[in-house]
Amino acid sequence: MKKWLIILVVSMFVLSVIAGCGSSPASKPADDKSKPIKIGVVTSLTGERALTGQYSKNGILLAIDEVNAKGGINGRKIEAFFEDDGGNEPGAVNAFNKVVNSGADLIIGPIFSNMDMALSPGIKKAEIPTMVIGSSNDLGKQQNPWMFQSRTADAISAAAIANFASKNLKLKKVALLHDTDNFATGAATVAEKTLMDNGTPAVLRESYNSGDKDFTPQLAKIKASGADGILAWSQMVEAGLIMKQMKALDINVPLIGSNSYITKIATDLAKANAEGVYSVADYVHTSPLPKTAEFARKYKEKYKIESEFNAAMNYDAVSLAIEAFTKAGSTDKNKVREALAGIKDYVGVATTYTFDKNNVGGTGSTIVQLKNNVLTVIESVKGR
Repeated sequence: MKKWLIILVVSMFVLSVIAGCGSSPASKPADDKSKPIKIGVVTSLTGERALTGQYSKNGILLAIDEVNAKGGINGRKIEAFFEDDGGNEPGAVNAFNKVVNSGADLIIGPIFSNMDMALSPGIKKAEIPTMVIGSSNDLGKQQNPWMFQSRTADAISAAAIANFASKNLKLKKVALLHDTDNFATGAATVAEKTLMDNGTPAVLRESYNSGDKDFTPQLAKIKASGADGILAWSQMVEAGLIMKQMKALDINVPLIGSNSYITKIATDLAKANAEGVYSVADYVHTSPLPKTAEFARKYKEKYKIESEFNAAMNYDAVSLAIEAFTKAGSTDKNKVREALAGIKDYVGVATTYTFDKNNVGGTGSTIVQLKNNVLTVIESVKGR
């Protein structure tokens, strides 16, 4: 009798343990619909580049508000949180680590290539899908399975600038001017080769350091060279100053610049001196394309200012993230990474995205000219 009593007690204990395990919080599904999907953002909120961060934040929040108003993704709302990179590489690394430690399901990185390059090792280690918005060719060369470059790479846009100079404007003696950072140096090298291939080699290549304010020495050399045009790659503040100083030195040749040259930050600095500048644009707010026009309208309605490329690129980054989360049906990091890598022909507000074997997404850009403070589209460039 005692033997049967012991067996009964043990059996009841085992059943209670099994039942307890079945109701444990640990058995909850990984995707708890009561919790939001968290997107961490590394951007410049203070310092000289703070305005770029504000535009970026605006674009991100607009995209998130739109999807949340429709019920979110599979019943889950999206929540963004922002960490300030201070506009420099150490700050970017510090901000990225904070975002990782805060439990982000996906991360959106800076628009500056040098910062994105600094983040690459951490992105690989963290194993969290991360979209960066720099344009340097070197980003794709990292072979980082967790890093996705959404913006069109300089292999496309820099070649487009050079081709436009020699084939459309028929320039024969082009000078190159660029920052020494990763983005500008790489782009200038692509353009230099393209000009050579076109039979119109550059007559001069001048560079300066990030943060410089006086470009008189470089511009004076360009003027003395007899250059009939200038191709330039700069960050936004420097772009505005270069346009001002060109006019001060009475340099009246066509200027074809990187996207920075037609941003509000640059044109506000240059004022009337920006008139006539050409640029390869990542985004054109006056575009008649339906999706782009709708974004431009909504952005102006919400923020009472015109949209620009920082806002558009970050809006698209969130849209690509939404596409990936939806296709993955989960926030599982590997599933989201695979879904991002599989995105093909996604029409955004800035360009069309197809991620290639190097996780580079942007497929084209646009040559524009600023006339009477309005961007005029010259031609669209399809890179692949």
